[in-house]
Amino acid sequence: MTVSDFTDVRFTPARTGQRYTIGTESYTPDLTVVRAAGELDMSARADLVAALDRALEAECVVLLDLSSVEFMYSGAASVIVDAAERSHGRLEVFAPTRPARRVLDALGAHTIGAYPTRG
Repeated sequence: MTVSDFTDVRFTPARTGQRYTIGTESYTPDLTVVRAAGELDMSARADLVAALDRALEAECVVLLDLSSVEFMYSGAASVIVDAAERSHGRLEVFAPTRPARRVLDALGAHTIGAYPTRG
């Protein structure tokens, strides 16, 4: 059995009135988790782009945890679709809530990250 500690943890600093959080946790050189929570509206788009870009730079599998997303704007979903295309199969969307799933499905992205592979 292998037990790994976080090697790096980053969270978007909260701003006044912000109703979302986006954090990045690097568990091993092969796995990074990006966690998004709350309302991914227009104001979250730039932070989501930055978090996914940083995570995908490492050439590892990136798990995007959407299990705490209460609302997702189509622009945020487009960020995920674009990142998935650039990831060459290394991005997996994990546990999207109903609001997140509905927007991703509407964009035809229901198969994003079905089988992530290491770059």
